Amino acid sequence: MSFPVILLLVVALGTLFLGFEAWRLTSNRALLLNTFVGSLGLVIAAYLTASPGNGLPGYVFSFIVSMLFCGRGIGTLWRSRKERNLRLPSTLMLAIASGSLYASVIAFCQQ
Repeated sequence: MSFPVILLLVVALGTLFLGFEAWRLTSNRALLLNTFVGSLGLVIAAYLTASPGNGLPGYVFSFIVSMLFCGRGIGTLWRSRKERNLRLPSTLMLAIASGSLYASVIAFCQQ
């Protein structure tokens, strides 16, 4: 296994952990669904990156997961101005987005 594949799998596990923590703090079902879909997308991206000649969908999937969590994290951060208890979940979502974006860039550069 190459470095981008291992990185994508680690980010997928991190997505599950951090997304579950954010869900536990907010009890938002849509966030839990986004966590599972994002983690599954990162595992699929790792699988596609591992197979030769399929590098393009690998980093595209991880980039889409990054944009999914970035938009949700920024929206929650915007809402946290009035509700202070949403600051930590928004930070967790932005951490997932940055990890996924980093994995996407690494997968693109290693192609």
